[in-house]
Amino acid sequence: MARQRNFDKAAIAKQLMPVFITRGYEGASVSELVTASGLLRGSLYAAYGSKLGIFVAGLQQLPTLDALTEQELDFLIVALLEVAPNNPVVKNFLQDYLVDTDTEQLAVKIGLQILAKAK
Repeated sequence: MARQRNFDKAAIAKQLMPVFITRGYEGASVSELVTASGLLRGSLYAAYGSKLGIFVAGLQQLPTLDALTEQELDFLIVALLEVAPNNPVVKNFLQDYLVDTDTEQLAVKIGLQILAKAK
């Protein structure tokens, strides 16, 4: 009999966003995700299936574009620049997420966010 999950999958997915933001998708190791979540590796895999599953769960927690926090916008930028070009699951998710978005507003918001991070 499988043990019952006693953590909030959505909350953990949001909690792990900073790992992907600072390390990038490819640079984020499962060991880092385990450490940041405080969960066992097996618990993460049981809940999300894979590193991609964790990332997609984070995307699913994003509010509408106008309500994004700075951290959520950074996570969206990682998804757009690093993951979507190589992953059809993420690309399709983002196309659906952004379908009714004013692309000019999005471009300005992303551009300003990237410039704010530049040194």
